Amino acid sequence: NWSMMICARAAIPSSSRQGNRSTNTNSSNSSNRFSGNHKPMMACRLGHRRRRTSLAAPCAASSSEASEPSEPSSSSSSDEDPDVIDAANASGASGTSSSSSSSSKRPAWSPPPGRLDETAARDRVLALAAGTAQGAGALEAVQGVMSSLPNMKSSRLMLFRYPGLKCPLDTVALNLMEPRWVVAFDMLANAPRPKGDPPFCFGITHPALTPARTPRGENAVPPKPGDVGLICEIVDVYHDNKEERMYMTSRVVGRYKVDRVVGEHPFYVAETSQVLDLPETDKGGEEALLEAEMRVWRLLQDLDALSAKTGEGGKQIDFDMQRLSPDPKARPAWDSEPPPADRRAELFSWAVIRRLGLDQRQHLDAVRSVYTTARLGMCEAPLQEGVNYLAACASIQSATSPDPEAEAGGDSDGN
Repeated sequence: NWSMMICARAAIPSSSRQGNRSTNTNSSNSSNRFSGNHKPMMACRLGHRRRRTSLAAPCAASSSEASEPSEPSSSSSSDEDPDVIDAANASGASGTSSSSSSSSKRPAWSPPPGRLDETAARDRVLALAAGTAQGAGALEAVQGVMSSLPNMKSSRLMLFRYPGLKCPLDTVALNLMEPRWVVAFDMLANAPRPKGDPPFCFGITHPALTPARTPRGENAVPPKPGDVGLICEIVDVYHDNKEERMYMTSRVVGRYKVDRVVGEHPFYVAETSQVLDLPETDKGGEEALLEAEMRVWRLLQDLDALSAKTGEGGKQIDFDMQRLSPDPKARPAWDSEPPPADRRAELFSWAVIRRLGLDQRQHLDAVRSVYTTARLGMCEAPLQEGVNYLAACASIQSATSPDPEAEAGGDSDGN
């Protein structure tokens, strides 16, 4: 009985629950049920998520929230207008501040500034689950989600209608106020599981298929069989100590395809299967893939060199591109968790795709594709366009800048 489990969770000391929630990343079962050989970082163990201070706490009111006012919908489903802050905004926010004098007097066991302690967070979630219709519905819906065991190729996922375009390797940060989401995400993050099993995941829909917002007077567009989306693994969850808000940080670890929608209230729940790129089975396919990778890598190098020369655009090769590079010499020697060999090329394509600023349809084509070579082909034209633009900028700067040698010669002649 799930209600009995919640009551039991309320009676268990926080230290015991933290021990049950810790993740053993060295276990042979550490591969995520959706992320293949993806291995969670030790620094992101959920057993210590409310005591961690490395992730910046988002501000209680962000500019992205102000720009997205709520719009009521006539849909029977309440799954619209999510309170979302993009990961880029979340990472730069400072959170609730506290003076140095107060922090020096704070006991060693107290939570970081801006976070509720374990007991208060538990009481808030239990009150929402017992006292609100959304919370009670979320409690029942999330029970079905957690009935699907980890390390399976197919699973039930709670679907969050996300408005932005995300790719594997990206971060998804959510700013949650509605009781259904607060209860659901807290239960997923705190769900008891065998030692060594990965955390439970959730899915975000693609805005080209399931719009995140519903216009006034229209019904929400539900996900349907065959739709694709992205799978997120929860990294950090905490409750604000001054407002009825919960902040959740996750990372995108894979893709899913909807097989069947099994629930609509208070949010969508679907049975899904994992989407992975098909491996190359012959020598010709492997050679074509490597050639496509090298073409993209050389374009990135040209773009990076021209950007440094012209001062336009900043550095173009980020750390993920470098560690996933097809050139082994370009990969950093200090990478403690190198990508699995069978997924390196696929992840390299995503590291490039997410920097191209594709529109919704182009991004959807990339998410649907199961061919790494084809996805890399999508990168070549935008990269070549960038190289041509920066090359033109370099030519203009060279033609308009004065020649230092000519100026020095003029001075020596007394002109």
